[in-house]
Amino acid sequence: VAIFGFCDIRQFTDTTEVLQEGIMEFVNTIGKIVHMETHLHGGSANKNIGDAFLLVWKFPKDVTLEEVEHPESAAPEKRAAIAKVANNALAAFIVIMAGLRRSAKLNT
Repeated sequence: VAIFGFCDIRQFTDTTEVLQEGIMEFVNTIGKIVHMETHLHGGSANKNIGDAFLLVWKFPKDVTLEEVEHPESAAPEKRAAIAKVANNALAAFIVIMAGLRRSAKLNT
């Protein structure tokens, strides 16, 4: 059981045409921010597909899908574990978006 996140680079085709040889540095800069923040928030970058990143935050093995879908029926320690994973995934995306906006390399 896990939370999956998907991050897509907007207007990638147009950006590729403009940057041409610089596209790899552009994608790598974005990838570094996405991978680092995902890892720092307990997740893993599962797959990179050109202009997209698939990210995953796994719940502890003893947490079931039923407990994730209905945390009110889970034991308090499992509710806390579910909340931690969900909060980390959300926080990662917020920090990723902020990092992309702050990046001097991406905003020049």
